[in-house]
Amino acid sequence: EEVRALRARGDLHAGLPALRSVGYRQAWTHLDGRGDAMSFRDAGIAATRQLAKRQLTWLRSMPEAQSVDPWAADPWPLVLAQASALLETRPRAR
Repeated sequence: EEVRALRARGDLHAGLPALRSVGYRQAWTHLDGRGDAMSFRDAGIAATRQLAKRQLTWLRSMPEAQSVDPWAADPWPLVLAQASALLETRPRAR
């Protein structure tokens, strides 16, 4: 419904960067009549997996990156400690 509403505006097209993102691209293609609902779903799942793999590869290239389990009982103390440590190592702006 969201993509249908965007298409109905008339001032947007599939070539815009925001509409080329995962999910929008597949929905737009489906609404163009290129593929049925099942192929739309499958293409969205495949694109999401590909994006996740690229993000994980990118994050592995950052040895200083720290992760926090968002499902942990209380992740906030760890998040705050990591953020504080990061801010302490950064030069202060003048």
